[in-house]
Amino acid sequence: MNILKIGDTVSWRGSWGKERPRNAVVTRLEETPYPRTKYGKEVAQIPWQKVFENCCIVTLDNGHWAYGEQIIPTRR
Repeated sequence: MNILKIGDTVSWRGSWGKERPRNAVVTRLEETPYPRTKYGKEVAQIPWQKVFENCCIVTLDNGHWAYGEQIIPTRR
């Protein structure tokens, strides 16, 4: 649970976090050097701590991408 991986389901809020949450599957991950940076290094997994620090870009199976601040782990 401490690592976000491609293929994981997350709870995502569109419109920069203003929409109601919906589940989506992660299809691509990029680790960024600074918060809210639009481009980074493609990785297969990333610690949730980096996601919570907003140092990643996540591409989702719903056709959207998101900053780390827009996603949280889904409950299992």
